[in-house]
Amino acid sequence: MLNIYFGYDTEAILSIDKYFNNTYDEDWLDDPFVKEMVLDVDCSEVLDKYCIQSPVLGQIPPEKLSGGVKALICMYKLDDFYVDLIVCGKNCEKWISEIAEKKDFRASLSGYDLGFEKTGIQARCLNDGSEIRTSEDWILKMCAYVGGGHER
Repeated sequence: MLNIYFGYDTEAILSIDKYFNNTYDEDWLDDPFVKEMVLDVDCSEVLDKYCIQSPVLGQIPPEKLSGGVKALICMYKLDDFYVDLIVCGKNCEKWISEIAEKKDFRASLSGYDLGFEKTGIQARCLNDGSEIRTSEDWILKMCAYVGGGHER
């Protein structure tokens, strides 16, 4: 399950490029689930753990993946990873939902990009302890807490 804090949290990782590039394990790219995320989000094929074929950039190292897919990989592979989902776009929603079905993880959201209208989401709101079961619940919580200067 996703445990989500709505609003800016100084503990959450905002610089996903720096974090991923200094943390990831090349073996993560051998995982079929990771390969599927890279293909879906970045439209790129993992050729091996050192090389990804991008339709735009050609052959690239893992460090050149998008911030969204880097965040997804870390959410999936690391137990203590805490990211602000502002680094993710709408194309990450499906994967955030799937990862939340596989494991518990924590994230924050300081912006308004995600709504889970197509995928739905089940999460726990850390701001007030309530359950989020629909995209409407998600959007209402986001509107209530994001950008409002609420105290933690």
